[in-house]
Amino acid sequence: MTGETRASHRERSKARRREAIRRAGMRLFAEQGYEGTTIADIAEAADVAPRTVSLYFPSKHDIALSVPDEIAARLTAVFRDRPDSGFLDVVDTWLRGEADALDPEVVALLTAMYEANPALRAHGSSQITEAVRITGPALAAATGLPGDHPVNAVVGAAVGAALSQYFATILQNEDAAGTHRLFMDCLHALVDAARRGAPGV
Repeated sequence: MTGETRASHRERSKARRREAIRRAGMRLFAEQGYEGTTIADIAEAADVAPRTVSLYFPSKHDIALSVPDEIAARLTAVFRDRPDSGFLDVVDTWLRGEADALDPEVVALLTAMYEANPALRAHGSSQITEAVRITGPALAAATGLPGDHPVNAVVGAAVGAALSQYFATILQNEDAAGTHRLFMDCLHALVDAARRGAPGV
């Protein structure tokens, strides 16, 4: 086994261990509540030492927010990789990619965790809303309003809230494609309404 192969195997093993810890944590948060779950509980469920859990996730909060953190990071990455694309085109591309990126089992665990711990849903939603805020210049270009116009903040907040709800429904919906089209139509209507107030329109 070459050094490169060993390193690759080691990385895969680390990724599997991290995922096992995350899933164990989310499952326990759903079953016995966030506050009722300890790092020791998660370690036992994942068959690792408590210290190992802390190496991958410094706190329970990091486990609970790991999925929305990754979703938000992928949104930011798509915007970075497509700087000349329109705001809604990038959102559309990102959401289509999420359907492939998210494991249905993880989505089910996330949903169960949120149902048992509503406060965690609010924290998760804030991650996506923050990612939308970072894309402010692209959103301002879409609305045609000055970057500091208050309506941009309103539209950004609305898009962030809509995206959070989107993830709560789209991946468990039998007509995911139809729901996606309707969702994008709603976002277009929202941006178009803001654009009508732009100077020169």
